[in-house]
Amino acid sequence: TDILHPMDIVEDIAVAYGYEKFTPEIPRVATIAEEDPFEKFKNKVAEILVGLNLTEVSTYHIINKDLQTTAMNQKADCISILNPTSAEYNSLRSWMIPSLLEVLKNNKHYEYPQRIFESGSVFTKKNNTPQETTKLAVLMSDTDANFTKIRQVCDALLQALNIKHAVKEADHPSFIRGRTASISINGREIAILGELHPQVLINLELEMPTAALELNLSELYSILDEE
Repeated sequence: TDILHPMDIVEDIAVAYGYEKFTPEIPRVATIAEEDPFEKFKNKVAEILVGLNLTEVSTYHIINKDLQTTAMNQKADCISILNPTSAEYNSLRSWMIPSLLEVLKNNKHYEYPQRIFESGSVFTKKNNTPQETTKLAVLMSDTDANFTKIRQVCDALLQALNIKHAVKEADHPSFIRGRTASISINGREIAILGELHPQVLINLELEMPTAALELNLSELYSILDEE
């Protein structure tokens, strides 16, 4: 249970072999440490959203499959985990909004409004090959949470990044028809936003109207990198 990364295995082998048997040496490579550009971009996005009075949360990459599909009124080809130790964590998440909805479900006893966001990895299949992408999700839950307010967050974020975007009416089973839109940049769709469907709220035992945004940060960064 303490193996969370390949380096944990390296450490166990080093302990078994004996650290005192290693001979330290200075590598013959001169490098300058630098933060990964994409991480700097993610931090900038987070700073903007915090400035919009949103709170950052952190959730697991592993999630319940039904939470991603049945509870969200949709079918999705999720990547299942072979022999999961718990039914609650039996698949990799394919999008971010269900993870944040679970945060809302577990925090209903706190005061409203609840305005949260998270950027994290999602896992999908393309030609039966798993792909990892970084996406951002924003949730706003309150008595007056609506399409206009979640779009204002999206517009403010992209404006702060100096990005021109187009908004088009969209249809998605997890959102209310007529109160859903897709966001595109240079003809490439990067986000969807709107008011979550009442049935989704009932499925997750949520009592407040909730508006949501999901944006593909990897795609957005790629577009910015091309300019």
